[in-house]
Amino acid sequence: MNHFRNNLARFRLITFDVTDTLLEYAVRPERHYAHVINAVLEPRLGLTLREDQIGPAFGRCFRAMKQQYPNFGAERRRPTGSEEGWRWWWRTLVERVVVDAAATGTDRHQAIPAPLLRAIAEQLIDDYTYDGRRVCWRQRPGVDELLAKLRQPAAPTRTLGIVSNFDPRLEIILRNNGITPGPPGVVDFVVTSYEARVEKPNAAIFEAALRRANQLRRAPAGQEIRPDEALHIGNLCREDYGGARSAGWCALLVNVPPNAKNRQLLATIPSGHVFTGLPELQRRLEQAEPLEW
Repeated sequence: MNHFRNNLARFRLITFDVTDTLLEYAVRPERHYAHVINAVLEPRLGLTLREDQIGPAFGRCFRAMKQQYPNFGAERRRPTGSEEGWRWWWRTLVERVVVDAAATGTDRHQAIPAPLLRAIAEQLIDDYTYDGRRVCWRQRPGVDELLAKLRQPAAPTRTLGIVSNFDPRLEIILRNNGITPGPPGVVDFVVTSYEARVEKPNAAIFEAALRRANQLRRAPAGQEIRPDEALHIGNLCREDYGGARSAGWCALLVNVPPNAKNRQLLATIPSGHVFTGLPELQRRLEQAEPLEW
C-alpha cells in the first residue's frame, strides 16, 4: 500500500516556501557581504568591515526598509522608465548596510563615496541572483527526493507551486539550484509577493496561487481546485502556516527558526504539523498512520 500517496490523497495543489524551506544560504550572508564589501573598500579606502558589524547592520536596515518600502518596493512610486522597484530596494538596502556597519567601527567620520557603495550593491545583487560561484544558495536536504516523490504517484492530477515573499529574481534562483519552474519543470508555477502585490501571511497571495493553479489546469467550471484541496509547506509560523490556514488551506512547517516569537506561536499549532526538515516530513508521510489535517 502506498501510504505516501494516501496521506496526500486529498491535495490537488501543494506549494512551498523557498528560503529555509527549499533553499538555504550556502554561507552566512554577513560573510559573503564582508567578502564583497572589503574587496572594494580595503584597496581604495583602507577600510575593513567585520561580519559582526555587517550582520546587525543588515538586520536594522532590513527592518527599516520593510517598514518604509514594504514588499521590496513593489508599490514605490517612481518616474516612468526608471529602474525596477526591487533592484532599487536592494541597492538602497545594501548601501545603507555598508554605511551603518562602517559607523560602528573606529573611524566614524570616513565618508564612503557613492560610486563605491553602488558598485558593492550591484555586485551583491548579481551574486544573489546568478550565484555563478555557488556561494550564495544551495538546496536544503531532501528537496530533490520529496519533489520527485510528489511527481510520481499523481503527476497528472497534482499541481506543484511556489508561494514566496520574494522579488522577481526568484525563478532564476530556483532554476540555478535545480528547481526548474513551469511545465514540464520540477514545479508548475511560481507566485512571488512582488508579483502578487501582497505578502504572506495575507490570504490574498494564496488565493492568487490557487487561481494560477486552476488556470494552468484549465479546469471546467465546478471542477477547480478548492482551498481545502491545497497544502502549503513552509518554515514560518505566521507567514506560512497562519497565512495558508487563513486562506482555507492546510499547512505544514519545516525548519522553524528557534526564536521567541516562533516558540510562542508553535504552542498554538498541532505538533503533528511541525517537522525538523523535509526528510522527516517525507518519512512521516510514508507511515501507515494517517496524518491528521
